[in-house]
Amino acid sequence: MDILEPDSNPADSSSRCTVQEIALKFVVRQPFDQILGGVKMRKVLPLVCALPVLAGCSIASPPSNQPPKAYIDVISPVELNEGETVTFIGQGTDADGEVVAFLWRSDRDGELSRSTACEINSLSVGDHAITFAVQDNSDTWSAEARATVKVLPAAAIMAMVTEFRASPSTVEPGETAILSWNVTGATSVSIDHGIGTVPASGSVVVTPDATVTYNLVATCGGSPVTSHVDVTVQRAVNSLTLSADEGMSGYIRSSGVERTTGMYVGDDNANRDIQGFLTYRISDIPDDAVITRVIFDLSGYNLPYDAPFPGLGCLRAYEEKYSAIRDHYFVGEPTNPICEWCNSDDLNTPRNCVGMRAALQEKVGENKFQIRLQFRDPRSDFDDVRDLLHWDRGSLPTMTVEYFT
Repeated sequence: MDILEPDSNPADSSSRCTVQEIALKFVVRQPFDQILGGVKMRKVLPLVCALPVLAGCSIASPPSNQPPKAYIDVISPVELNEGETVTFIGQGTDADGEVVAFLWRSDRDGELSRSTACEINSLSVGDHAITFAVQDNSDTWSAEARATVKVLPAAAIMAMVTEFRASPSTVEPGETAILSWNVTGATSVSIDHGIGTVPASGSVVVTPDATVTYNLVATCGGSPVTSHVDVTVQRAVNSLTLSADEGMSGYIRSSGVERTTGMYVGDDNANRDIQGFLTYRISDIPDDAVITRVIFDLSGYNLPYDAPFPGLGCLRAYEEKYSAIRDHYFVGEPTNPICEWCNSDDLNTPRNCVGMRAALQEKVGENKFQIRLQFRDPRSDFDDVRDLLHWDRGSLPTMTVEYFT
């Protein structure tokens, strides 16, 4: 039989052989019956067993496929509001073939696209882990390229009131005014005081009996947007100037000494606090009066000694009901002042006291309105000096009351 010689040069791939090639050549050159017959059988078996270790021969395996690689080129923007568009662009390479398929995915929304590039405007609110993979022509998928995208809730659409006005804004009793408005972005618009639901733009005629504030409310699924407009009903205003009752007005020291010969407020040279008291007869104010303003005038004072400002703080007025001054020296922390003066300029200018107006309104229909004047705590600056404001009996503070009926 013919025996194949081993490759003389194993490094030379052209002379290398495989076990299969050796076995095939051996069988062709030796008839099968001879191989199996007689003595030759003993020679064949060692030869066949030795074939795999012949020098220069190797066992060949099929070439392996290299997986493709995926790359994310662009994701823009990486943070956006719900409903906005995000762009995805990717690519893939394959060293031993070609890329034939693409896959974009979100861990929140699942598959997004099977294109190399896409635009998506339907991502749900939240943080998204984005993956991109490619497949080659051997059906092998690449490892996933990864990125993140953050989707914020869409900004709430707010209604906007671009106009809400009254013309005219001041009327006489029985006269009319026109309310007009314009609203954008609202699903509903309404105005109170019996007007009700209205279109987004329009006007309405109103005849208020008294000064009134109209409120417009516009909504668009979120928080309501409001706008306000006032219509003032101007009534004939009456004015009444009241002088203090001299016999019921005066002052009292912390020692208990009281006088009705004019009024002092401050402290004396013994560091004793002095509080002033004023009584006004208000029976001339009609029982149905609506008070609009109270102008309190302290400008008739004089400074016989040192000024109490700023050492004693602000001068304050408090409502006080009394029958005799001697029983009403106030001890403690005063609360709820109805007017305040903190320097000489304040005293020299008649003041519209809003708190005093409210307090006097509660007393309409009664006989007297009484107040107490004192400086805030501490009631003395302990400088052993008289720090006093003084009003003579004929120049006690006046109170001008404006009202309508």
